[in-house]
Amino acid sequence: MIQRRPWHGVEWTLFILLSGNTMLGLVYVLLHMNEFKHISVPLTIVFLLLSYGLPLLFWRPGYVSCQLYPLAVLITNAPLQIYLSWREQDIYSIINCPLMAVGFLTDRKNAWWIAPIYILAMPVTYYFLVDSEQIVGEVFSQVLYAVLFYTIGISLQRVVSSNEKTETLLAENQRQYQLIHEQNNVLEQYANQIEQLTLVEERNRMARELHDTVGHTFTSVIMGMDAVSYLIEAAPDKAKEKLDVLRDVTRSGLEEVRRSIHQMMPHGDDMLLSYQLNRLANEFAVHTGTQIRFNTEGQEYELPKQAKLSLIRCLQESLTNAKRHGRAAAVEVRLAYTDDQVTLLIEDDGVGTDRLNAGFGIGAMQERISALQGTLQIRSALGQGTVVSCSIPAPQQLAL
Repeated sequence: MIQRRPWHGVEWTLFILLSGNTMLGLVYVLLHMNEFKHISVPLTIVFLLLSYGLPLLFWRPGYVSCQLYPLAVLITNAPLQIYLSWREQDIYSIINCPLMAVGFLTDRKNAWWIAPIYILAMPVTYYFLVDSEQIVGEVFSQVLYAVLFYTIGISLQRVVSSNEKTETLLAENQRQYQLIHEQNNVLEQYANQIEQLTLVEERNRMARELHDTVGHTFTSVIMGMDAVSYLIEAAPDKAKEKLDVLRDVTRSGLEEVRRSIHQMMPHGDDMLLSYQLNRLANEFAVHTGTQIRFNTEGQEYELPKQAKLSLIRCLQESLTNAKRHGRAAAVEVRLAYTDDQVTLLIEDDGVGTDRLNAGFGIGAMQERISALQGTLQIRSALGQGTVVSCSIPAPQQLAL
């Protein structure tokens, strides 16, 4: 396996040790050249340099081969070690220092042959090469030396590998921290946006609720006060009775405003929608003197609270507009239930208009109905009154 990478600091240290060992070997040969009787010193120096330089072709900065370097060390250093030991009948451990680099480059693919050859086979060759009475003990010592140098190399490899994993983990942690920090900033910005949108939505809700409830109540009270102003002299008792009724209407309107502020449903929200709408229409008819007919078509079923509230607000706004702007004398209200939708139809006999301007009230109605995936339609013509149609899907349709 070839790795295209620079050397680690440990590898530079091994290279320095290996180079220093080679230099010491050259110095030893030069200083003791007269003592060598059976070898050629110049040839020994050449082979010593080759055993040092050739393996570096496979273990150098930018090119590391874990398979070829141990093999190159074996091919170059082992013959020289065998030659010197045999010719001089002495033990020359040339291969021990390179064995540290071999151990450093050992992996699972080459450990099966490196350990037996370098740790056992090479030291055992002394037994057959050197004639000595203590050769067994010396061979055992060489095995221990081989184990020591080889273990040092493997230990250095483990240290480097552990450091690399630690650095990788640290870099990944830093990357994850940076990512979490960036995502946290995004979440904070998103939370601020949600907070602002919530505030805006709440203001709009309050505006719609107050417009619907206060406008509806004030219209009823104003119409009732107009009637009282005519009755106060002609029929004081009826006027007083009318004032008592208007007082109750005002109190009910105040409670409605309070419930709107607390985002509560109108009183009796557990009742059927037809009952609530009919009661609302009857109260408006009594206080404003408007003739209102209310009909329910189809089999009534339960609706979500928000759907009920939206239809109630639509009826309040439509009745208020019919009386305030259309000056209607009669209003027909129809609540129709089908399998697919619920429709509230409000038709008045007011003056109507050819220029229908969608004010705040109509805009609030449109928002309510659209939030429920429904539709709001308003038709009006001059002298022909106004028709308001509010339709929302049935609960089973919303579930789909």
